[in-house]
Amino acid sequence: MKSTLTDAYAVCEEVVKKHSSSFYRAFSVLPVDKRNAVWAIYAFCRTVDNIVDEQPVQAVPLLNEFEISFDRMLSGRPDPHPHWLALRDVFDRYPMDAAPFWDMVLGQRLDLKKFRYQTQAELEHYCYLVAGTVGLMLLPVLSPVHSDDMKRKAVKLGVAMQITNILRDVAEDYERGRVYLPEDVMSRYGYSEQDIAAGSSARGWAPLFRHLAEWAEECYSEGISAQLHYPRDSRLALASAALIYRQILVESRLRHGDVFSSRVRVSNMKKVTLMISLLAKRSTWSKSSIELETQGRFTC
Repeated sequence: MKSTLTDAYAVCEEVVKKHSSSFYRAFSVLPVDKRNAVWAIYAFCRTVDNIVDEQPVQAVPLLNEFEISFDRMLSGRPDPHPHWLALRDVFDRYPMDAAPFWDMVLGQRLDLKKFRYQTQAELEHYCYLVAGTVGLMLLPVLSPVHSDDMKRKAVKLGVAMQITNILRDVAEDYERGRVYLPEDVMSRYGYSEQDIAAGSSARGWAPLFRHLAEWAEECYSEGISAQLHYPRDSRLALASAALIYRQILVESRLRHGDVFSSRVRVSNMKKVTLMISLLAKRSTWSKSSIELETQGRFTC
């Protein structure tokens, strides 16, 4: 059985390597048991995400089958697929809660039928479903003993990352018929979804971009403020994931909000630099949580 689990976790790790170098780099610093658990959780999220993005015509029956498999895993009868074997082991080892996993699937189902968001509050709920849930999935692994406040802040960190995704991918999503920019905020700045085609030069884009980016910054700050409540062996991974992903916002600011002409990326060198800077500050983490540099604030 041990060999089977080792192989199962290795399959999950390959999924992370293939789909997210940033996620892989950040969480590779965890101890092996926690690291493997994170890979299994990521594989769950990636699988359900791929069903919706890559097979939209067949997505509903495939999601139904996926939920049945998840329910079997929860009942202790996992399908023989490596992803389910690994995730069952995670549920056996850690105080996992199934609710955010179900909510993640619900969020993916929403992407099949809802393509516009009226208000920022409505968008925030969507961000919880597809990303805040990931924070809740990971929390029992990163910190088996945790408070309700830590749960709230784990959700905030996931929401921050999803807002970052929305800003980075606004043009790509528009081409796919999806607009995640909330209509109440667009209206406030005299912007409409038709303006997306005009790129960063459209009237109203700069203040709209700044508004949503600053919202993301607030969520990053609140989410990372829980860092000192995590076990020491989890803090570097948490901080790395937050700062590497947040760097997409910083790079977008350096481009004056131009997320249209080409995809905003964080170079491998920059990721390494961020992690080295965190390591240099590691000795101070017992006294204070990391703070987001003011130079990352948006001025465009």
